[in-house]
Amino acid sequence: MNYVEFMKSFEGNKLRGVFLFDSKEKFLSDSIIDLAKDMVGIVDFNLVDIKGEADYDQIKTAIETYPVMEDKKVIIWRDIDLSKNGMKNYKNTLDPLTKDLVTLPDYVIFLIFSNDSPFKGKFYKEVQKSGAIVNIDKLNRKELTSFIGKRFKKAGKKISMGLIDEIIQRFSYLDKNSEVELYELVNTIDKIISNSDEEIVGEKDVREQLNEVLNLNIFNLTDALSNKNAKKAIETFLYMKKTGEDLFMIYHMIIRQVRNMIGIKLLVSKGVNDNFIGKYLKLSPFELRKVKGFVKNFSLDDLFNLHDRLFDMDLKQKTSNLDMGKELILLIGDFVK
Repeated sequence: MNYVEFMKSFEGNKLRGVFLFDSKEKFLSDSIIDLAKDMVGIVDFNLVDIKGEADYDQIKTAIETYPVMEDKKVIIWRDIDLSKNGMKNYKNTLDPLTKDLVTLPDYVIFLIFSNDSPFKGKFYKEVQKSGAIVNIDKLNRKELTSFIGKRFKKAGKKISMGLIDEIIQRFSYLDKNSEVELYELVNTIDKIISNSDEEIVGEKDVREQLNEVLNLNIFNLTDALSNKNAKKAIETFLYMKKTGEDLFMIYHMIIRQVRNMIGIKLLVSKGVNDNFIGKYLKLSPFELRKVKGFVKNFSLDDLFNLHDRLFDMDLKQKTSNLDMGKELILLIGDFVK
């Protein structure tokens, strides 16, 4: 089942049972959670929102407790890792829960959101039998264009297709290896809407906000470097250099990226959970999830070598006339090899 199929049935109040989400778009997952909350009239009794690890008894009680004055009860279980490596942390809950899915009461809507793609093991297969796996992929161009247009329309604004295309192009959401998520687009779109005085959104409204809100070039660059995408990294850097971006700002953002990747790789290897890693490194859940996906592309030796290279650049700029533009191009070569 895909996102559109799920939403049609969910909004039509035609769904019951268990649904496990394999989502590549947190905004769409969160939208489902928000909709689920809105569908429940008596929230205190008929909505159970469980975050993180949960005892089997806690979920069992939620399932077996009848809804109050409504015909459905929504149970949400989220902020968990049901990937192959993460499943072991939930074994004591999942093993007995797997057996219960067969006899799930018909008033229950059980929505399970894994932070990473769920492992296709025993629990996954039982959900397939008793309910459905919901696959949420990144939007394609047609879907993204429609999504942006509808967001403006919902706010009572009109915008040309040309400006929608410009927003899409500036965000590089559709690039094959892009790590840009819908949340980033939505935040900027909402700022364009709130700062536009007229019903028809004009070029000035869009471009002022894109230039003010977005410094997406630097994130496109660090994403390309972290994905070892040499072509995208060089193209983005040369564009930034041509448009007068501060080269030392670029340098310091690359340092930050390398240090975050080192920190994440070390802490993950020690079995530290994401909540601690985020607080320790001062990263938002979104950035942590994104950078965590990059570290698999590098060994610790790779990252420490890059860190040493960046330290040498810092030393050179303090003791000699460093050509930062040339050094950054050489650094990109070291990064993506």
